[in-house]
Amino acid sequence: MPTLSVIMIVKNEATCLAECLQSVAAIADEIVIGDTGSDDDTVAIAQQFGARVIDVPWTDDFSAARNETIRAATGDWLLHLDADEALDDENASAIRQIVDNETEAEAVELTLLNYCNDIHAWRWTPVDPAHPMTRGFAGCLPVGLLRLFRRDRGFAYREAVHENITASVLARKGKIATSSIAIHHYGYECEPEQRSRKAQLYLKLARKKRAAHPDDLKCLHDLAEQAMACGETREAEEACRAALALAPGNVELSTVLSTILLERDEIEAARDVLLTLERDGQGPAHAQIVLGVIAAYRGDWTEAEERLGSVIAAQSVAPLATLCLARVRDYQGACDDAQELIRALTRKAPNLEEARKRLQAHELRSAGEDAFLDGNREEALKLLVQALALDAEDGLIHNDLGVLLHTMGERNRARDSFERALKLAPALKDARDNLAQL
Repeated sequence: MPTLSVIMIVKNEATCLAECLQSVAAIADEIVIGDTGSDDDTVAIAQQFGARVIDVPWTDDFSAARNETIRAATGDWLLHLDADEALDDENASAIRQIVDNETEAEAVELTLLNYCNDIHAWRWTPVDPAHPMTRGFAGCLPVGLLRLFRRDRGFAYREAVHENITASVLARKGKIATSSIAIHHYGYECEPEQRSRKAQLYLKLARKKRAAHPDDLKCLHDLAEQAMACGETREAEEACRAALALAPGNVELSTVLSTILLERDEIEAARDVLLTLERDGQGPAHAQIVLGVIAAYRGDWTEAEERLGSVIAAQSVAPLATLCLARVRDYQGACDDAQELIRALTRKAPNLEEARKRLQAHELRSAGEDAFLDGNREEALKLLVQALALDAEDGLIHNDLGVLLHTMGERNRARDSFERALKLAPALKDARDNLAQL
C-alpha cells in the first residue's frame, strides 16, 4: 500500500501542535517535523505522537526549511501542514483515499480555510456557525494550495517567503488534480505582538525576494500585500503599480491598490481603479461593495443602493454589503430599515461580532436620541458615548453628539463632532447644515 508522510516545519508551537498531530494520527504512516529552534515543549509534544524531529537551522528561508523535511521523508505521498492547522475526520479520510487509490495525479490542490472575522478582506466568506471546526469564527478566507504531492518526482519548494511548490510541479510537468478537501487554519487571529513580529519578518523576506527578482510578478505582489499589512503604504503602492504594469487588469492587484488609495483618503483615485476593472468585465463582489460605499460617500444614494443590493441578491449571506447598505439607509433617514437589516444579519451570522456591535450601537443611538428629546441631556450623552465606542464610523452618532454638545454650551466640541460626521459622510445633510449654523 502507498504510504503518507506528514511534513512540517515548526518553532515554539507547543500551544497548538498536539491538536494538529492528533488530526492526522489515523492517516499518517510517518510524521517528519523540522524544528527551527524551539525553546518550549514543541519537540517533546511532537515525539509523543511518534514524530521524527530533525533540527533545521533557520536561514530566513521557508522553502529551504521545508525542502529539508522533504529530503528526510520516506512516504510515497507528502502532506504539508502547519502547526496551527488541523483536519476534520471527513477530510482526513478523503486524503487517505487519494493516497491509497490515486494512480494519475502527482499533486493535489486542497483548500486552506483561513478562519478570521475580518469581513473587509476581499475574499472573506461566511461559514456555517454550527460546524464544530469553525470554532466561533464567522467566516474564512479560502485559498487553493498544492499541499499533497508525490515525494519521488523531484518537486521542491521555491521562494523564501510565501513559499509554494506549484511552480516546481508545473516546471516538471506534473499532473495536478483538484479536490474539495479542506484544511482548517486558525493562525490568522493570533496575539497582536506575535502577528506584528511575523508581519515584519515576512516584509523583510519579501524585500529580499523582490531585490533578487525585481521584475517577477509574484514577488512584487507579495511585497505589495506585506508592505500594506505593515503600514508601509508608499512601498506597497510602488510595488503594486510595478506589478500592474506587468499584469494590467489583475483583480487582486487592483484590489490591493484601491485599498491603499482608500486608506489615504484618495477616494476618486480608488474609484477609477475599480471602474477600470468593471469596464474590463471584472467586477468581483468586493469591488461592487467598495464602489457602492464610494457612491454613498459622494451622495449618489441610488447607485449605492443598486451596487450593494446586487451583491446581497447574489449571496446567501453578504455581511459587508448588508452593513454598508444599512449605513446607506440610515443616512437617508430610513433608520428602522437599517436596524432591521442589521438584526437580520445577526440572525444569519450569529458569530459576527461586527454586526452585533453595530446593532447595539444603533439601539444605543436611538435611546440617546429619545433621552435628548425628553430633556435628559446627561443620559443622552452617556448613551451616545457608549454607541460611539461600539461604532466610531457612524456619522449620525457624531452628528447627534454635536447637537447635544452645542445645547450644553460646548461649542468647540460640537464643531469637532460635526466635522467628524462630515469626514465620514460628506453627503450627510444634517451634519452639513448643523456645522453651517454653528
